[in-house]
Amino acid sequence: MQDPYSSELETAAAAVRGAFGGCPLPAAGGSEVKENPVCSYDLVTCSDRDVQDKIVEALSSAFPDDLFIAEEGEERPLTDARTWVIDPIDGTLNFERGIPMFGSQLALMVGGEPVLSVIYLPPADEMFTATAVSGVRLNGVPVEPCGGRDLSRCIASTGDFSRKSREWREKHYEIMGAMRDEVARIRMFGAACVDFAYLSCGRTDVHIRFANKIWDFMPGLFMARVSGAYVDEDLLRDSRFLLIARTEEEAVQYRERVLSRVELRRQDY
Repeated sequence: MQDPYSSELETAAAAVRGAFGGCPLPAAGGSEVKENPVCSYDLVTCSDRDVQDKIVEALSSAFPDDLFIAEEGEERPLTDARTWVIDPIDGTLNFERGIPMFGSQLALMVGGEPVLSVIYLPPADEMFTATAVSGVRLNGVPVEPCGGRDLSRCIASTGDFSRKSREWREKHYEIMGAMRDEVARIRMFGAACVDFAYLSCGRTDVHIRFANKIWDFMPGLFMARVSGAYVDEDLLRDSRFLLIARTEEEAVQYRERVLSRVELRRQDY
């Protein structure tokens, strides 16, 4: 079956790889602190803006009528129009400190729904792509679905503590304490793109985070779904909490053994 988004996927992957030009170092000109509601340290570098500009320029050249929602730009509401959602450098603090856990991620939204996603991890030169027809691929090779494990043997990754909500930060801390003795290992990579890519190809088994900005989670969420991972849609809808596992059984175990000990309040979007 012909993939209807093969051209967009090829263009997007080339744009992301070209924007990085290999594995970059922080650009001259340094960085500046970004303010957030919880007053935790965050920053943006010149490289964030440079990579974003290059990606947008390449995609605009190929698809001039498309819209963009990007982290280092003006926020706009998502509509039914074709829209690229872009996080140019995810894991900026890792990038700025020379920690090789960062990357770029994007998704194309059509009719308000994702139809493709790309995650590029420059330090390892790993290009993850996903469409409904082509599935998830790593450097062009299909990723095989992984079987499930008992939760006690699972590696669980978790997003950073929220920079949007103090309540989310406290709940995140509670959840990490509750799962401490229930999983084999806990990993906080510091970059959502790494979390989602690793889960999609089976390197990790469970991922949790609060869903904040669309560019933070949509590319990876779509990729995880395409990979066959189980997404707890009720938690996402009601509490803006992402619980993704390689299998439904692992997710059920996580809810029973971990989340049953934590109260997640319903969130309004």
